[in-house]
Amino acid sequence: MIIVDDSAAVRGAIRQFVEDTTGIVVCGEAEHGQEAVQKAKDYCCDLVLLDIGAPHLNGVETAAALRLALPHIKLVGFSQAASTVGEELVISKRFDAVLSKFDGLTKLVETLKSLVSVT
Repeated sequence: MIIVDDSAAVRGAIRQFVEDTTGIVVCGEAEHGQEAVQKAKDYCCDLVLLDIGAPHLNGVETAAALRLALPHIKLVGFSQAASTVGEELVISKRFDAVLSKFDGLTKLVETLKSLVSVT
């Protein structure tokens, strides 16, 4: 899994919680969309947690690039505005799930576990 957020503190908190509570391996972090696409290709990961408001390439553009490069990848978007854009992004098949950052880490972990096999 790769975690994409422009805040190192947010990436670190999510990484720690995910690694402490699941069998999901976080293989990398990215500050922005361009970095996320490159790392996803380099690490051949199967899951990306993507801040929809990420800089450089926004989350929707990054999702499109990831889907093109790695069609099998699972994408989870998270945003402060998820309630207004989330359903549309899932329906459009850009994301497998979209959550609000306000939903909390427990809901995030439940969603991640539902999308990948956890050992």
